Amino acid sequence: MPKPIKKAFRLFIAKNINRWALFVFAIYLVLVFMAITTRQLKNSMLLATYGIIVTGYILSRFLLSYFYEAIPDNDYEPSVTFVVPAMNEGGAIKKTLEYIYQADYPREKIEVITINDGSTDNTLDKMREVKREHPELIVVNWRKNKGKKRGMAKGVRLARGEIIVFIDSDSFIHRDSIKPLVKYFQDREVGAVTGHTDVYNWKENYLTKMQAARYFISFDVEKSAEGLFGCVTCCAGCFSAYRREYVLEVLDDWVMQKTLGVDCHYGDDRSLTNYLLRKYKMKYAPEARASTIAPHTTKQFFKQQLRWKKSWVAESFRAMLFIWKKNPLMALSFYAEILLTFLSPIVLIKAFFWDPAIHQTVPFLYLMGLILISFVYALFYYIKTGNKSWWWGAAAAWFYAIVMIWQLPYAILTLRDAKWGTR
Repeated sequence: MPKPIKKAFRLFIAKNINRWALFVFAIYLVLVFMAITTRQLKNSMLLATYGIIVTGYILSRFLLSYFYEAIPDNDYEPSVTFVVPAMNEGGAIKKTLEYIYQADYPREKIEVITINDGSTDNTLDKMREVKREHPELIVVNWRKNKGKKRGMAKGVRLARGEIIVFIDSDSFIHRDSIKPLVKYFQDREVGAVTGHTDVYNWKENYLTKMQAARYFISFDVEKSAEGLFGCVTCCAGCFSAYRREYVLEVLDDWVMQKTLGVDCHYGDDRSLTNYLLRKYKMKYAPEARASTIAPHTTKQFFKQQLRWKKSWVAESFRAMLFIWKKNPLMALSFYAEILLTFLSPIVLIKAFFWDPAIHQTVPFLYLMGLILISFVYALFYYIKTGNKSWWWGAAAAWFYAIVMIWQLPYAILTLRDAKWGTR
């Protein structure tokens, strides 16, 4: 889009229209679209039904997230152990650890454990540099790679803190993030809490800008909606806290967990969440903030997304066995997400290939629905963040719906491939 047009459009949005009013109008258009789609049930049962359900599902996420509120501040200040496994993260690990030591939290209640998981670069050297500044830092050095899950488990076993905070080796917590994160643990029913993570390098290129929008929606909308029921289905590995006592209950089973008979480690955060979700509440702390370095090359990105999809497939089927015991509305939403995700490739093939070839039709409804929903995503992202690259939120919706969905069948077929994937 030419710069003069983008500038004029931004000014129009910012000065001439109330942004929330515009968002409500966008929702109205989506509802009108649903009404039109309902009238098409006779012409294309699959496409119309899918359109109605997926639109209803997405709008319900926004509605539920609206009612989620962070709990009030309290005086709960448990001892905290930060566990940071790392492999070949020499470029970021020092900064990650330094940010932890800058946190606004009683120093005597903080413990930091970092695990060098067989790195072949200068990761260990960077850890030792931090240790010279902070002698209390515990550095575990493994000459051979054992996997992130085993690194996390080692940290849990060594930890003395009541709360374990897992942080990815390329993520950076904000100074005031710990108290808002741990305050939820005053409730003994809470087993884990995930913080809000944004993309640190979002300005780098089109790929990181799309991920920035995707990350924000994932946390601010999806995790808020799940947090309303205490059922966050994935406490993100980049920045999440767990009650150590509860993790120890499942630690051995979690470490030894297999997928289709293979020892796979491509979804450590989602799998650990699943283990605790069976018995405890899983919450979202919107005030606890961190930033993470997102993949900036297409190769890195596709590898990461494939790993995440494998984890989603495996853990979703496991969660299906017990999620029905949770809140009925949460369970209905969870099963709807699974159904819609698996239907997506089929619907896409029918809309873009089968119907045009057999019935000489144009996928008008599919395209119109995608345009409207992507506009809702992008507008919400702009309203909440003021990010001038908000249109990348719409691009992300298109990209994930049209391009990334094809990774799903491949992820299913390669579930037994235990490679980590990102590097």
